Amino acid sequence: MARKVGSSGRLRLALVLLGFVLTASVVVLRRTYGIAGARELQAMETKRSGLIAERRRLESEIRIASSRAHLQPIAEQRLQMHVPAENQVVYLTRDSVATRAKP
Repeated sequence: MARKVGSSGRLRLALVLLGFVLTASVVVLRRTYGIAGARELQAMETKRSGLIAERRRLESEIRIASSRAHLQPIAEQRLQMHVPAENQVVYLTRDSVATRAKP
């Protein structure tokens, strides 16, 4: 009977060691995937920051390019347009509804 107890104890020890090795392997595997995921997330955050900066730069360029100070010289040179003098401006008023109704 002493042999049975000894072989049973060895079997338990082997199972415990196998369980420990499997658990440790799962932990290491999970950490490996976690680190890879963190690197990928960091790369995406860096790319996102770059894209946000580029978007702001482009919006600024659009604002500058569509400003009157930028468009006026272009319109004057290419289209031969100019800002009218004050005496060249004619303001039109809209007739009221009551005045239009009278024949």
